[in-house]
Amino acid sequence: MVLHGFLMPKLLVSSVYSAEHADTLKIDSLFNIAFETESVFPDSAIGMYVFAGELAELLNDDLRQGQSHHYRAIVMFEQGEYDLALENYNRAIKLYGKSGNETGIAAVKSNMGNIWLLTGDYDKAVELYFQAIETFKSLEDTLRLLISYMNVGTLFYDNNYPLEGLNYLELALPLASDLQDERTLADIHHNISLNYYKLDSIDIYLYHMRKARNYAVEADHLYVEMLTYKSNLEYHIDRQNPDSALYYAWLNKDAAERYGNPYNLTGSYNMAGSAYILANMPDRALDVLHKAHSLGETHGFIPMLAWSNESLAKVYESLGNYREAHKHSSALNALKDSVFKMERQREVLAMDRKYNVAQQQHELEQQKLSIELKEQQLNRRNTLVALSGAFSLLLLLLIFLLYKLMQNKSRLSAREMEQVKLQRDKQMIKALMEGEEKERRRIARELHDGVNGNLAALKLNLAGIQNKDFSSLLEETMLEIRDLSHNLVPDVVKRSGLKTALEQFVHKINKSPEIKVDFQFLGSGQPIGEETGVHIYRIVQELLTNSLKHAGASQILVQIINNEDTLSLTVEDDGKGFEINPGAGLPDNSEGIGLSGVENRVTYMQGSFDIHSSTHSGTSIHIEIPLTTKAQS
Repeated sequence: MVLHGFLMPKLLVSSVYSAEHADTLKIDSLFNIAFETESVFPDSAIGMYVFAGELAELLNDDLRQGQSHHYRAIVMFEQGEYDLALENYNRAIKLYGKSGNETGIAAVKSNMGNIWLLTGDYDKAVELYFQAIETFKSLEDTLRLLISYMNVGTLFYDNNYPLEGLNYLELALPLASDLQDERTLADIHHNISLNYYKLDSIDIYLYHMRKARNYAVEADHLYVEMLTYKSNLEYHIDRQNPDSALYYAWLNKDAAERYGNPYNLTGSYNMAGSAYILANMPDRALDVLHKAHSLGETHGFIPMLAWSNESLAKVYESLGNYREAHKHSSALNALKDSVFKMERQREVLAMDRKYNVAQQQHELEQQKLSIELKEQQLNRRNTLVALSGAFSLLLLLLIFLLYKLMQNKSRLSAREMEQVKLQRDKQMIKALMEGEEKERRRIARELHDGVNGNLAALKLNLAGIQNKDFSSLLEETMLEIRDLSHNLVPDVVKRSGLKTALEQFVHKINKSPEIKVDFQFLGSGQPIGEETGVHIYRIVQELLTNSLKHAGASQILVQIINNEDTLSLTVEDDGKGFEINPGAGLPDNSEGIGLSGVENRVTYMQGSFDIHSSTHSGTSIHIEIPLTTKAQS
């Protein structure tokens, strides 16, 4: 799994209009227009940045000349033109230095670090990142300090130091929460999940990966949405799940093609090739791997190029085309020297990193000691003040306690009323579900004892008729009625447990060649109670029916994680999706597609219910149920 660096935000300014500086207003307007158009028309945006820089040069305005080079370099980086980007970044640093713009210099250094990170020069990357961090600390620039922490976390992850990477990402997380930045929160949760994957903490990995995808979808953050698909793809390749791997390979490739960055696109083609190899689809594997190979050669992505050569050699060898296999194997060997140099750089960087971490730990300990000494002095001073005002404080405290006592009586009454209402609602839901179960059992009994019994009698009376088609149709009808009866009353949940019951239910659905359901049951927490098991079975039954009947899905993932005190259920499909009602969190036609019944069961079990749906990524429903004794009773 690969992380990528994060671009520093641009330092666009709005100048105050005056007769002497009318041209500076024109330059700033060009900057703002170019910024708005660069994602759609990058070449036009670069042209506007160049023109703005020429105007700034006529005015001898070093700050805006620096901004011109800085902004065009960012666009060049996004297009994969790393040499041109570095050239403009270096010019920007010189011009920012003349104008005294320390923030601009630090932002440029952080962006340059991203280039060295992607091209494998980790020494340069870590040096630039730490220089930027020190500047942003001194300037108290929260946003850019946050992004620098994320970049350093990326470095530690890429060099197999997940614990150190988590340290910096945990420094970034509260900063992003304070800023209420959903896009950045999506980035951070995704990076945290990847570090936990390296630590083999799968449950925590899945939790943060789900948080990352939800934040990305809410904020329309295509980049991180694409990375979550890529991470899920690698997860299923590692676990040899070809159907799920193909599902996420399609989502990842589609998102990468829409995003357009050549580095990510190269990686998505390589990953898709691995999925096709796992699924034994060599022709499709060759198609995407050759695309990856072409992009890797064009842009000089050495590790990506080595990856595609290795995969191509493997596929051609499996097809018996030893000439092409030898060609790509030889190309791989030729790249090994470059890859080896990168690995040596990582080893040198690891020693520097350990020293830096030790130094930072020492600084933190010194700061902590200084804070403790100041707190001791402050406590002594506060003690003297407290003793002199003890009598007055005691009197005020008694008055306050009397007031709170009266207030708490009122709050207690309101709380008791709320508890009574909640208990009444729970009883109503329970009565409704028990009524449904009784009606299901009555219908099942009538089908089994009545209709099926009549058909059996009919079969005996017609035993003398030699009509194989008629007998086969009658037998098939009886089997279908028996299956319907068993689905209405899932006694298998009580006999064999929830996991076995769902495996049998999914197995029946997978008999259809047009449908593929991937069922996963993870974790080994406390046993699931019989009542809770029946509710979960009903929920999965309704959600799968929705995906097949209303969404027209062909690929469905059902995942259950049994933690120590929580059961998590996720159902994802590649169907057509639906519109979410912003007020209630459910689709407008929820009664028609059975979601109201699902919500009633989740509410009764004191759980949470979350839906994400769009035409690009189908529908994802996540439910969490507490497994405490109280919740299961």
